[in-house]
Amino acid sequence: MTAHMRLRRLRDGLVVGLATTIVLSSCVSSSADTTTTSGVEASPSSTTVTFEPSGGTPVIVDYSPTVSDVGGLMYLLAHPDVEVIAISLPVTGEAGCDLGFEVTLGILAMFGQEEIPVACDPETPGHARSWPPEFLEGHENLSFGLPVSTVTVSEERASDMIARTAKEAGRPVVIYAVAPLTNVARAFDDHPDLADVVERIVIMGGAVNVPGNVEGANAEWNLWVDVPAAAAVISSGVPVTLVPLDATNFVPIPSWYQRALSEAQQSDAIVHLDRMVRLFPAVTSGFYFMWDELAASVAAGETYTTTEQMSIVVVEGGSDDGNTASGEGNRVTVAISVDDPDAFYANFLTTLAGSPVEVGSAATPEEEAYLTAVQDSFSDLEEAFEVVFSDNPAFSEEAEFDGPALAEGLNLMMTAMATSYEIVSDLEPPASLAGIHASYLSEMMSIVDAKDELVDAVAAATSLEEVDIIRLTVSFDDACLPIAEKAGLLGIDLQLPCG
Repeated sequence: MTAHMRLRRLRDGLVVGLATTIVLSSCVSSSADTTTTSGVEASPSSTTVTFEPSGGTPVIVDYSPTVSDVGGLMYLLAHPDVEVIAISLPVTGEAGCDLGFEVTLGILAMFGQEEIPVACDPETPGHARSWPPEFLEGHENLSFGLPVSTVTVSEERASDMIARTAKEAGRPVVIYAVAPLTNVARAFDDHPDLADVVERIVIMGGAVNVPGNVEGANAEWNLWVDVPAAAAVISSGVPVTLVPLDATNFVPIPSWYQRALSEAQQSDAIVHLDRMVRLFPAVTSGFYFMWDELAASVAAGETYTTTEQMSIVVVEGGSDDGNTASGEGNRVTVAISVDDPDAFYANFLTTLAGSPVEVGSAATPEEEAYLTAVQDSFSDLEEAFEVVFSDNPAFSEEAEFDGPALAEGLNLMMTAMATSYEIVSDLEPPASLAGIHASYLSEMMSIVDAKDELVDAVAAATSLEEVDIIRLTVSFDDACLPIAEKAGLLGIDLQLPCG
């Protein structure tokens, strides 16, 4: 490991430790207006948009909180043609019961709809599979920033609640199921007359004519975790609309997503979605799709998907365990594509914001030219980093500390930073990047001003512990990272020496 890497790991460790402390402390607070976590500043106060129950299509939500699940739930709570009448938490879902209750009740408190019943069933089926641990990392942060609910957790079994609320609705209900189907299968098994009051079940799950997403299995995760439950529900004879990977592959999280969130009307729902996306940067890494959000639009009656009628069976056992195969099976409506992804994105974000949201924003030629010029200003810096951190005897674990040698390399690196500052200060940014341009110059000016003092201090130092280079790397990242992140939101992959 190079000294540069060791230094950055030390710096990152300090930052992550602080962030973890802040996240944990936020769990006992109902407000996060000024808290920072993992480099994420909690969103400013939002413009409250009131989402009243609509009296529209009654929907029972069966979900387990993830970023996508929460997005789908908030969309349904905000949709003018939907009335969420109950929320069921499967113990086989990623969040389980306890975290599922915490996040869900917080969301309902945020929407002012805490009267909606929420139930779980802690009995895990013996045949159920577990989610990979890496899928669950950081999930406790899903409640960050949400109000703390004062509602008492229900002891009603989820399957009983599904049946009860469906029968009390007074009109046919839609079940929106975007997690393992454990609770839904139990509800139909324990209450055979439930089928009489269910109009349809909208399921996010399966992969019909595309590969699955479970490594080593030709299956999709929601169905694969509890295959018998999926097989029972899809073969039940109740009308099913399946939203498999075939359709959700058409709606990846786009490069402009976070930009659209930050520019939308800041309703409570948009603020929380933006917060989650920042807390889980993998969401905008290019590997996530709007799985449950698309299924929510289908449950709400929107028509962004193209569907086909197919005979579908869930394979049980063998190498294709959990596969959704077309053949001899129940007749199912299958979403196979999305006709206009941008129209779907716009509907989803507009519904959460309460006012129109512009989507599909790509970099303008002026923005691209400016960002490319900033990238070019760093041309000498990468080489300087190598001289300072990779080849410098001051960082050798075997050699004695050599302050003058380190100071010589540091002078080279800070001179390259000063050159970048001078180049960028002569640029005329487009109006959309004026703020980030000013911030960059301010941060870099502090580095340039400290150059002589820091170089002299390093030259006189007798050990690495006396050298405050961490301050320098943090200041540089504070200048550089916002530009790299902004470029990413505009779909431009800049090669910058930070992060």
